[in-house]
Amino acid sequence: LTPGKHGFHLHEFGDTTNGCMSTGSHFNPKKLTHGAPEDDVRHAGDLGNIVAGSDGVAEATIVDNQIPLSGPDSVIG
Repeated sequence: LTPGKHGFHLHEFGDTTNGCMSTGSHFNPKKLTHGAPEDDVRHAGDLGNIVAGSDGVAEATIVDNQIPLSGPDSVIG
C-alpha cells in the first residue's frame, strides 16, 4: 500500500478474477446508504479507513455489529 489512509470495506463477492471489477458492490444486504463505521445507517461493508505506514503496512482490529457470520445476510459463503 502507499503510505496514508485507505478505505476499508467488504464487497459482495470474493471473486478477484477481474480485479475490483468482479468483486461487486460494497456488502449491503439491507440496501442502506453509505456511512461511517459508527453510523447505524450504512452499508454493512463500510468499515472506515486504515492507515498504512511508510513501509506500506497497515494493521487494524475491527469489531463490528453489522457483519453477521451466520444467517441470511452472512458475509461467509
